[in-house]
Amino acid sequence: MHDFFSKLGHYKRQLVWLPIFVTRLGIGIFFILSGFFKLFDSDQHAKLLKTMISANIPFPEFNAYFVPLVELLGGALILIGLLTSLSALVLLIIMVTAIVTERIAEVAMHGGLILIENFFYLPEVLYTLIFFWLFFSGPGKISFDYVIGKKKRMSRY
Repeated sequence: MHDFFSKLGHYKRQLVWLPIFVTRLGIGIFFILSGFFKLFDSDQHAKLLKTMISANIPFPEFNAYFVPLVELLGGALILIGLLTSLSALVLLIIMVTAIVTERIAEVAMHGGLILIENFFYLPEVLYTLIFFWLFFSGPGKISFDYVIGKKKRMSRY
């Protein structure tokens, strides 16, 4: 039994890149689509603009184009693993801003544990945690960041 868990631990360490890669694919595709539809679907764009105005976001007309563009580009960069930590940080800031300026009001009407539970049901909280993890974990081996970093490391020798 000990051998089984010892080997399992070894194989898991060999595949540490896999959950990072799968997470990057999922979150990257999600934010590409989210940004795309907020930019090019007039109903989605109007809804975003209305939300930004009601949340008192500065320059809502500008930000209603800027934020989805950042989501689209940031999602694409995370998907391919290029500038992953920077993209994760920028998208993390957008998610925290969305939580603080708009989403927290939806759950604030409840108190105590219900408030905490409802807070963690917000999808933006999950995205924030994922971006926080990607910022510190990096993109993994299946990424342009890894390939570029490997070439730089090899050129030193």
